[in-house]
Amino acid sequence: MEGGTVEEERAGFSDKETSQGPQMSVEEVYALAKQCREEKDYMTEAYWYEMLLMYRNIDKEWLEATQYRCGRAYFDAGREKDALHWFEKAAYLGNGKAKLQCGQLYVQSKDAKDQEKALYWLEQVAEDGNPEIQHLCGDMNCQGRGTKVNYARALYWYEKAAPWGDASSQYARGMMYYTGEGMAMDYAKAFDCFKKAARSNHASSQYQCGWMYQHGEGTRKSMEKALNSYGEAVENGSMDALYQLGLMYYRGEGVKRDRKRALAYLQEAAGKGQAEAQLQCGWMCYKGEGMKKDAQKALQWFEKAGYGGCRDAWLTCGKMYYKGTGTDPDYAKALFWCEKALQEEGCPGNAEAKYLCGMIYSSEDRTQEEQKKGLQFLKEAAKQGNGRARFALRFKFRNQENE
Repeated sequence: MEGGTVEEERAGFSDKETSQGPQMSVEEVYALAKQCREEKDYMTEAYWYEMLLMYRNIDKEWLEATQYRCGRAYFDAGREKDALHWFEKAAYLGNGKAKLQCGQLYVQSKDAKDQEKALYWLEQVAEDGNPEIQHLCGDMNCQGRGTKVNYARALYWYEKAAPWGDASSQYARGMMYYTGEGMAMDYAKAFDCFKKAARSNHASSQYQCGWMYQHGEGTRKSMEKALNSYGEAVENGSMDALYQLGLMYYRGEGVKRDRKRALAYLQEAAGKGQAEAQLQCGWMCYKGEGMKKDAQKALQWFEKAGYGGCRDAWLTCGKMYYKGTGTDPDYAKALFWCEKALQEEGCPGNAEAKYLCGMIYSSEDRTQEEQKKGLQFLKEAAKQGNGRARFALRFKFRNQENE
């Protein structure tokens, strides 16, 4: 039945029914539709159901189910817009499966209004006790999808899902208590949530338990339990936990200090993209801890960490390129990393980054406009307490500062 318009195809069904003789019963049409489904002829199945819905008054007991089945047939035929039309009709009549379908179809859209519709339908389904959907509703309220950010509502859904053993919901609840989002911070409640989720091998929860054992947050401090929790998290794929294990051996926390073992953990995490581990590997290369000193290799690790979003690496890369440590001096790359540090609010070494940018832009080979920009950077660095910027303004750029 491909090629014609929807209207033509619908009209054709009244001819089909006429050709069958007397008007067919609902049961007979259902039987034909069922046969189409078995043959995976979903478009024909959809139109048999639509024939009932468009051209005949159906008893209420049949209406909701037929609308849902029509939507299902259209959906399986790849006609999502038509499917949604019938799913919504069935959903408004109270069909739970249709509500779920509406929510799942709308949630895929990036349109804000569609997200609102998604949350409307999903929250109705969630009230019926579906923990997966309850967790999704919690995420949407927490993230402000389909609604304004509503931490209280998010917690409501996470707590609904939690008794059913959903580890992700327990973890989400724990993070809300841990960070104090929308409620008073409560480490004890947070730890309880993480502990429950950790029993289900939830890696992030196992990591968080390790952190809280290590720092005595919400539970008694225990390095032994911290090591065990981090180890469990590593078994379930947590690179953050692997990084923390490396740091514990590096510092000798709860274990005998062992730089080579620390390096092995850190390099494994770093090799899998853990940015903080890459930074630590860089420092160990730079200082010769657990290996031979190698400034060039250290810079490679620092850059990997920097590209991975580790803010502590940005200024370090800038300084090494500025001074030519582990590489030839490269002011363009130094500026790239230092300006990256400047653009991020609260980035460590802000004043130092401004000083380096100021010195590079203020060099004699720069344009007058760039030199003015450099002088401004130096002034800002000096105001932030950078001694070298103050020295440069007082002696090297004394005439320009007074202009």
